[in-house]
Amino acid sequence: MILYDGSIEIKDIRGVKYLYIRKRLSGTLTSQYVGPYSQELHTLLLRHTAEARSLKKHIRGLERQLAQLGYQEGVLSERVMLNPDFARANVKNLIYDEAILEGVSTTFTQTEVILENGKVPWITPSDIQKIINQRRGWELLQTSHLQ
Repeated sequence: MILYDGSIEIKDIRGVKYLYIRKRLSGTLTSQYVGPYSQELHTLLLRHTAEARSLKKHIRGLERQLAQLGYQEGVLSERVMLNPDFARANVKNLIYDEAILEGVSTTFTQTEVILENGKVPWITPSDIQKIINQRRGWELLQTSHLQ
């Protein structure tokens, strides 16, 4: 929400000037008090309201582009919905590949045994910890999904 989005209004009340923002909310015209008038505050409000209009225009353009691409707010495509299933089915492969990138020299089978909390001879505790850390990085996939 943009705080000072609307038109600037200067009200003179008993000889003292105050700044307000006028805008329509749910069909009703409202005035929001900003503060006592000063040239600095007035200039700041002018700049912010101009930026707000520009941002709203840009957002409307983005929304039109998304609509043209078939995007609907709150609706995930089937392809996106399959991503967690893909990750669960391939988590061991993904962890193995990530471990190799980190310089861990284990076979896929050794990585599986480590993921299932097994002990693998000739693998350094540091390498085992790297694999365990990779598994922890996949928090949305619980350990039961690794089997």
